[in-house]
Amino acid sequence: MNIFDIVPKQFFSVLSSKNQRIYVSSILELFKIYEQGSILGIDKNIARQAIVDYFDANPLDEELEIEDEEEGVEITNRDRANQVLRRLEECEWIDIDVNNDYEEVLNFRDYAITIIDALKEINSDSYYGEETETHEFRGYIFTVYSLLTNDHGEYALTLDQVYKNTIAFVREIRKLDSRLKYYIRTIVDNSEIKDLINLLVNYKVELVDHAYRRLKTSDNINKYRVDIVKKLEEYQQNPLIMEMISKEYLIKNHNDPDIAMMKANKKIDDIIDIYNSISYIIDEIDNKNKVYVNTTIAKIKFLLSDDENVITKLSRILKYTGNKIRKNQTLKALNDISSLFNINSYQQLSNRSVYTPRGIYRHAEAQYLMENNGEPDRRLQEEFYNEFETTYSEDVIAKYLKAYFRNNRLIKASQILRDDMSDEAIIRLLYILVYAGEELDYTVNPLYEKINNKRFDLDDFEIIRGY
Repeated sequence: MNIFDIVPKQFFSVLSSKNQRIYVSSILELFKIYEQGSILGIDKNIARQAIVDYFDANPLDEELEIEDEEEGVEITNRDRANQVLRRLEECEWIDIDVNNDYEEVLNFRDYAITIIDALKEINSDSYYGEETETHEFRGYIFTVYSLLTNDHGEYALTLDQVYKNTIAFVREIRKLDSRLKYYIRTIVDNSEIKDLINLLVNYKVELVDHAYRRLKTSDNINKYRVDIVKKLEEYQQNPLIMEMISKEYLIKNHNDPDIAMMKANKKIDDIIDIYNSISYIIDEIDNKNKVYVNTTIAKIKFLLSDDENVITKLSRILKYTGNKIRKNQTLKALNDISSLFNINSYQQLSNRSVYTPRGIYRHAEAQYLMENNGEPDRRLQEEFYNEFETTYSEDVIAKYLKAYFRNNRLIKASQILRDDMSDEAIIRLLYILVYAGEELDYTVNPLYEKINNKRFDLDDFEIIRGY
């Protein structure tokens, strides 16, 4: 059957209209009230008031188009709510009927409920799991395990439910994998340090805390995988069980017992293959996690170095020179830095030089930082590069945070940075994010505040101690 034999043509116009954000927000808000109401529907006045309350609490960024709008007449939120309900009824998202008490009752269409559930799931996946716990890996796997270990004789029903929950588990894995790919793409798409750091915060909260870490710990499939596969193999090896399962498949397979048995065996084989290959899928997700984290850090380090390649290096040269001058060592300072700016010059140019082939490549003589081993030069070289050679191991970060956590259970990134937006402070903050929740016992929570600084405009976040 074609989907548009069920869903009316105008149904999706709400999602593609100019005011799509207003309509979707109104639908989700209305559906929330609808689910809490009577099984027979909700009063239209209650539905209207729910939308009015939502508009009052969330002022519209764009003006909703109102049918038969009169010029000079002020449009109220009640008018907007009425327009939303009219539009939803026209596009057949809802039905509004009159009951025996002459009250208008609102109900959602069956296909609309299915679409709204999908919209809710997409919406909840984008908000760090605040309202609903996304990626319920353990729920699906534990259900499969429980169905197979509780022998109640309904083998065909059990197998169908095991298959459905296994597919649902695979779907969650694919969603996690797809989201990881999205974050990896953002590394290429973003060239601002503040954007990369903000994305890393979102990544840690949305994926690592609510999905990836649970998949590796509490929701680890290896707790149940062996028992699940073993039980399914026992099904296949038991002719009586397989006959009972195949009988349930007869009607769907034109009463052909051979095809029914083949379908039953294939379904079990498919489930076993999924559980046997799942470790490879998780390994691939592990690799993507490492790629994202390592590439993000590498790019931020590169941008820091590139951003300060001229400004910071020249500032260090001037600072070094100024310190020497204040110590009455002007000549020594000039001698130390003079070779940095040496350029080979040529006094004569042969008339035939443009016609002669290039000679053997010769390194320039002025390789000051690398070739000179004098003590002042080595100190200058170390000063230049020391900042980018600092290691940030788990022990270093744990010791660093311990001082902050001594008196408080949580701290803000803004407290750590304060007025210090040096490369070292930024990179240290990166490693605090990387180690959060996995290697070290603390979590990250994004805040809707800015860390205002001359150099960067970062979104603030909390670091919460876990012990």
